[in-house]
Amino acid sequence: MKLQRRNSLFPIMAALALFAMMAAFYSCDNTFHVFDDIQTEVKQVGTDIFKNATVKALGDDGTNYYAAMAKAWYRPIAGGDWKVLPIAGDADYESYSLVSDGSGAVYAVLTKSGSPAIYKGTAAGTTWTPLTLGSLDGLYLDELYFSNATLFALAHSGTGNAIKYSLHHSDGTAAFATTTLTNLATPLIGIGHDGVNYLVATSTKVYKAVAKTGPWTEDTPPGDKIFGGIAADHANDIHLSTQDGYLYTWDGAAWSAVKTIKAKQILGMLAEVETTPGSAVYRLLVAHANNGYYEYDGVAAIEGDDSGTAFGPPTSAYTTTIYGKTVLAVHSSSVASGVDEILIGLASQGSSTGYALYSNKYVSGAWSGWSAE
Repeated sequence: MKLQRRNSLFPIMAALALFAMMAAFYSCDNTFHVFDDIQTEVKQVGTDIFKNATVKALGDDGTNYYAAMAKAWYRPIAGGDWKVLPIAGDADYESYSLVSDGSGAVYAVLTKSGSPAIYKGTAAGTTWTPLTLGSLDGLYLDELYFSNATLFALAHSGTGNAIKYSLHHSDGTAAFATTTLTNLATPLIGIGHDGVNYLVATSTKVYKAVAKTGPWTEDTPPGDKIFGGIAADHANDIHLSTQDGYLYTWDGAAWSAVKTIKAKQILGMLAEVETTPGSAVYRLLVAHANNGYYEYDGVAAIEGDDSGTAFGPPTSAYTTTIYGKTVLAVHSSSVASGVDEILIGLASQGSSTGYALYSNKYVSGAWSGWSAE
C-alpha cells in the first residue's frame, strides 16, 4: 500500500515541477501572461442588479453616482448600495439616458406610459423638476449630452427608413429649442466643445458651429472613415475615433493627420482620465469593440490588460472583468465629490455571471483595480 501511494505522487510532483519551471520562464518577461493573471486574480462579486445588464450612461452630482440601466440608479459616492432612483417621487418609469453637469445637477430622460420626459435633479437627487420639452414635443428622445454649460438632446421623428434625427438645446431651465442641425439620416455619436466651436459627429460626418443653435457646417476629416466616438479633453482638443483603429484630433483650427491606435480594430467611445489625480497627466480610454479598452497617452496605445497600463493590472482582475466586454460609458468622479474614482459601464454580456458596472478607486497612491459594483 505504501508503494502504491508513493507511485501515485510521481505525476503530481512532475506536474508541480513543470509548473514551477514554466512560471520561472514567464517571470523573466515583464508582459502580462496567464500566470500573472492567476497570481493577481481577484474574485469579482458584484450586485445582482448589474448581472447580465447594460449600463448606458453614468454621472454624479458631488454626492451620488448615477447610472442609466432601464431605470436610473444611484448610490452615495461615499459608499453604500445601489438603489432605484425615485424621480419626482416615482420609481415606476423607464430610463435610458442621463448626464451630469459637473456643478451638482443631473438630467435624466424617462418614459412612463409611453410618454417621454426630461427631469433635472438637484439637492443630491432629492429635488426633481420637469423641463419643458418645447421643440422636443411629439418626438422620440434618444440621448442627452452636456457640453459648454448647455444641455443638448438628440431626438428623431418617423420610423424605418423615414427616420430623421435632430439636435435640440436648453440651458437646463428653459424649454428646449431646436438647433439648425436637423433631418440627419443617422444619429449623433457625441458632442464636444473646443472653447470656441461645438463639434458633433455622426458615424460618417462631423459638423461644427460657433453658436449652439447653429448654423452648422460640415468639417469632416479626410479619409472616408467610419467614426466610433468623439470627446473633448482638458485642453479643449477634440478626439475622434474610427472603426478601423485610428484617431483624429481637432486643435481648434484643423484636424491632425490620422494617428494609429490599433490598425484594423473597431474603436468606440472615448474619455480622458487623469493617470494620477492632481498630476495633470492624462490618458484617453478608447473603447475597443467588445474587448475592453486601450489606454492612449498621445504617442502609443496600450491594451487594457497589459502590464504597462495606468488603471488596470497588476492589482485588478481586468482579464475577467472589463476585457472581453463592450465599454459604453466612462465617468471620473467630480472634484466636488472629494473622491478619486472611475466608473465604467458595459453592455450586456448575455451571461448571468457577467456584471455591467465596475469601479476603480485611487487610494494610497495607486489605483485599486477594477471591482464589480
